[in-house]
Amino acid sequence: MKSKQKRLLIFSMLFTVLLVLSTARVFAAEDAIPSVTVDAVLNNDGSAVITEIWEVRGVSSGTEYYKALNNMDGMNVHSLLVWDESGMQYKTLNNWEINLSREEKAGTCGILKKSDGYELCWGIGSYGDHKYTIQYVLEGLVKDYGDYAGFYHQFISELSSAPERISIKIRMEDTNLTADNARIWGYGFTGEVEIGNDGSLNAFSTDALDGSDYVNVLCRFDRSLFPLASDADMAFEKLQQSAENENSNAALYVVLAVLAAVIILAAFLVAFFSSRYKLADGTAVRLPPRREIRPEWAVPFNGSIPAVYFAMKLLRRVITYEKLMSAYLIRWQQAGYIRIEEREKEGNIKKPKKEEAIVFNPEKKPDKGTEQTLYKILTIGTGGEGILRTSDMEKRAEELYGKLTAWSEEVENDGKELLIRSGAAEDTKGVIRFTASGFDEAVKILGFQKYLMEMKEENENSIHQRELWGDYLVFAALLGLGEQVLKNMEVLDPAYFNTFAGTYGYSAYSMIHFMTMTNHISNASTPNTSGTGGSASSVGGGGFSGGGGGGSR
Repeated sequence: MKSKQKRLLIFSMLFTVLLVLSTARVFAAEDAIPSVTVDAVLNNDGSAVITEIWEVRGVSSGTEYYKALNNMDGMNVHSLLVWDESGMQYKTLNNWEINLSREEKAGTCGILKKSDGYELCWGIGSYGDHKYTIQYVLEGLVKDYGDYAGFYHQFISELSSAPERISIKIRMEDTNLTADNARIWGYGFTGEVEIGNDGSLNAFSTDALDGSDYVNVLCRFDRSLFPLASDADMAFEKLQQSAENENSNAALYVVLAVLAAVIILAAFLVAFFSSRYKLADGTAVRLPPRREIRPEWAVPFNGSIPAVYFAMKLLRRVITYEKLMSAYLIRWQQAGYIRIEEREKEGNIKKPKKEEAIVFNPEKKPDKGTEQTLYKILTIGTGGEGILRTSDMEKRAEELYGKLTAWSEEVENDGKELLIRSGAAEDTKGVIRFTASGFDEAVKILGFQKYLMEMKEENENSIHQRELWGDYLVFAALLGLGEQVLKNMEVLDPAYFNTFAGTYGYSAYSMIHFMTMTNHISNASTPNTSGTGGSASSVGGGGFSGGGGGGSR
């Protein structure tokens, strides 16, 4: 009986979702938006001339189309031009009045300034099928981030109908964008990004977008291409970290947020079942809510990186191999195996540039296991110099990607064996599951993560844990919290932090930069992260400009 009721409840919720979504469709002013094509021409002052072509089918209501641009700090929009499929250019008005009739708005366009950005508006004109071309100048799109120039921009967000196809081309008039001077990443849609043979950066969909999709594009350029771009208040690495939010909970949030207002109960059911874990003895347990997880100062699983790496996978919190490599690089730096530093980029005698590099110590190195494997992968090709530069890693990205992916699987297998030997997990018919004690220990990883994020304030335990700061930093890098934890340490005990920084060969002032360099080196090791092309990610983080919706109204 209970099983029957549960099935009936789930069926009812699915029916409600379908009913609401189908009802929402009726209110769209068009049957569909078959395609949106974007052409962005970048200028060396960081501005862009952007041309968008919107195909719309079956327009049957409304008075205007609009495109919202939000999060426009330090940016502005002007010079709006609009044409329809007949080639007629619309009259650009100085002040746009949203309350006018369809007939009054016909053949006109304008920019509506709002407190959080802009809306680019134009009249629908006649009902039916249309192809609108809009062009505008976006000042301040590309910024100088100190190490690189770049931008993170939402070209497509929530429209009145989700486009069936999108295509974005980013180019410069007199400069070819290549793998030597540019990178591109895409987020929020099913598709691809690439550096084209024609010297442009491209993003395009491979499936039709749905209501929850959006198109965020992150681009990185050599600073020399944009000498007049305005300065940003962060390093590009920070911007990239904001974009590359790989937390599985964030992905769940993005999917559920669109439907949250109408399917709160369904979202609850998803969360309920996603926190459920089957143990080796056949029983089931649930992960407690974050607020109920107690902060843990002790390093979990005796400080074993492989054990924590695999345990997090069993908790459905996958750690990327870039973060895994960063953790080992931090440990090696303190052990004296390597030194991470900035070096002049080779081949730039007239205009010397700096780049990160790993300098290997020939007298000290790991001698066993997966650490030795990683050491061999990174030292191949460094020759007698013993220096691995970021630019060299980017050139070898495809080779390194294959080798480091295989290496991360070795680390995973080591972690699996450690958990089984310690009694934290068991192999049940080829499936690895936590034991009850192992699950409790794994939850402590999340408690440890919570402790690292909140360790700014002194408490009864923290005064005794200074000797663990080295391990804390290693696992902070593994969990993607390196810079935050360093800031927490400095606030907690500035005097000891200075001594701690010295064990890595740095001053307290330069420790954050050390972590940034470490992350940058790790991120240079894969073709996707190097931004030369590949699939677009389904999730992107915050920090972008643009977006805010649009379409008909």
